[in-house]
Amino acid sequence: MKKEIQRSLGPIEGNLLSKLAGELREEVFAFNEAKKVLGISNRKLSNLLYRLEEGGWLERIERGKYIFLPLEAGPEARYATNPLIIARKLSNPYYVGFATALNYYGMTEQISRTTYIAGLKPKKSIQFHEEEYRFVTLAKGRFFGFREEWLGNMKFNISDKEKTVIDCFFMPQYCGGMIEAVKSFKEKLDYEKLHDYALRMRDLSVIKRLGFVWETLEIEPKITNKLLEKVGGGFALLDPYGRKGGPINKRWRVIENISDLKAEL
Repeated sequence: MKKEIQRSLGPIEGNLLSKLAGELREEVFAFNEAKKVLGISNRKLSNLLYRLEEGGWLERIERGKYIFLPLEAGPEARYATNPLIIARKLSNPYYVGFATALNYYGMTEQISRTTYIAGLKPKKSIQFHEEEYRFVTLAKGRFFGFREEWLGNMKFNISDKEKTVIDCFFMPQYCGGMIEAVKSFKEKLDYEKLHDYALRMRDLSVIKRLGFVWETLEIEPKITNKLLEKVGGGFALLDPYGRKGGPINKRWRVIENISDLKAEL
């Protein structure tokens, strides 16, 4: 149960808090950003942030990351913050992706309390209020295809539509399964870019799944045939987290463990 807070603020803390909030102009900030603004030692800054947290002016998200509490938060610090504002401060480099990006672009009807953040280094999940922030580690060669979007006066990184789809074909466990990934083809997409992204991933399973799905849904036959030229090796499960058996498709070298793809859509 969250403790009640009684807001208190001395003149020194008040001046420093005002300077911090005025110059950062962000809801969420990191320890090093605060140090740059205030120009005080690590020890003094740590003590200040602790006092501001105890006084009900800040809340710590994780070590070294804080959020300003709005005045309307009340004694139990109840307030709502867009998870994308928090996500942008939790990893560097990063982009928001998978189910979170599908939802952002309106390509899924699923609503999740998990925000997926792609990065280059492993990191444990963070639970903050009712939201979980889950970090997905990608190899450097697979960390591409993202863009900047604006949220109010702040920018955040998010995979573009095509990279979102390819990431979901690569790791469907982070988008709710292959069916959710396939539903994205209801949207207008750049199929040439999808083809190029699939090759850049350097993962035959992605190429096999994508080619099989495109052929089944009768999408861009010329580009689909370009994918077919890259198919080889063993058999891949159409949904790696579905049942283990199913009809074997020798053309695309996939195990069709989703019974009727078109019917699922």
